[in-house]
Amino acid sequence: MIEVRKLAAVDMAWLGTRLIVTEYALGIILPLALGILSLRAGLAQEDKANWQTLLGIWLVTISANYVPLFLYAVVITRAGTVREEGQREFAHAGRYGIQQMIILVPLFVVILALAQERKRR
Repeated sequence: MIEVRKLAAVDMAWLGTRLIVTEYALGIILPLALGILSLRAGLAQEDKANWQTLLGIWLVTISANYVPLFLYAVVITRAGTVREEGQREFAHAGRYGIQQMIILVPLFVVILALAQERKRR
């Protein structure tokens, strides 16, 4: 099973905290901005169910997927446990690289992170 927190920790241990926190922040902001622009263009047309509207919805959900990753990155950074949490998983780094593709599945990371947090508590 994919653990969202570990995914963030591995990224930070591998590529550095600043880079990953910046990547996750931009992963929220850029798709959200493009998604809003696309939605505006799509909804301004007579036929509301068009490719621009669908693209906008998809981009907004991709942006949402970065929120839990960003929050975990901030929490791990503030706790100072990047090496502890991330380097333990280096043996499985290959699978985490592949698992990063889940970011492209609308709201999957959000739902998975919420389920994992509920289970943790």
